[in-house]
Amino acid sequence: MLIFEMIVGFITAIIIYNVIHHFFITRPIDIGNKETINVLDDFIYHLNDNLDNTLNIVERNNNSVVWGRNIYDYEYILKYTHNHFNEDHLRININSLIKTFNNSKKFNHDVIVTDFFIRDGLIHIDLAYLLNSATYEYVLDMKKLDK
Repeated sequence: MLIFEMIVGFITAIIIYNVIHHFFITRPIDIGNKETINVLDDFIYHLNDNLDNTLNIVERNNNSVVWGRNIYDYEYILKYTHNHFNEDHLRININSLIKTFNNSKKFNHDVIVTDFFIRDGLIHIDLAYLLNSATYEYVLDMKKLDK
């Protein structure tokens, strides 16, 4: 009888742990990821508008897979539809749109570019949405690496 009670107690503890983990860890992260994707996709959409619809999203990667959960940073790989483009013009457009986005107060938190480079004709841009302190600390760490 004691073994049966221990097994029932153990199973109950596992169920309670999983329910708590779902509502206090997993669900808030999923909600944050959904909000971040909406904001960053909106940013890329407006960037594409500024560049006369010359960008196509090739891929979007969640960088929290690499850096740890609860980091709201995504890498966008974009293809420029024209053969030649001016990298400086692109950087100026991105920085200008970041300032506009962050000053508009349309969203509760700021968008930050954490990495930008061009490889094999594709534009790689990492965007962070400062939704929580873990993402903010990640951005600070990335700035330290740039120095």
